[in-house]
Amino acid sequence: MTAIFIALFLFIVTTFSLFVLYFFKVYWHLKLLQHQQSQKKQYKTKPVFSPIDLVIFDWKNPEERAIRSEALLMYPLLFPVDMAESDDEKSIRIKKTIKHWNIAIYLALIALFLSYIYLQKSGKA
Repeated sequence: MTAIFIALFLFIVTTFSLFVLYFFKVYWHLKLLQHQQSQKKQYKTKPVFSPIDLVIFDWKNPEERAIRSEALLMYPLLFPVDMAESDDEKSIRIKKTIKHWNIAIYLALIALFLSYIYLQKSGKA
């Protein structure tokens, strides 16, 4: 009984951690978009973002929704983050951070699969 509880708890925690990790990954996408727009001198969004700005913003503003949807779809998980030599220092730092979040998400996925296997094995015992 306790093995099933532990396995279920691990499964729920790893599932929740995937959502949290992906939330912060999209936050860094949003910071990269904001940095790229500031280089182009397009100030359509707020100059400084916090992680909660991904969900709490003016939903009626189509520009705000567009920038968030672009940030959500910017770098899918299995696609590489492209770094050009022409990128400035801050862009490279943000892109490296996005890569680190990708690695953390991969590790959380592995943990999720292992906890699922453990849950299946403990349920049959």
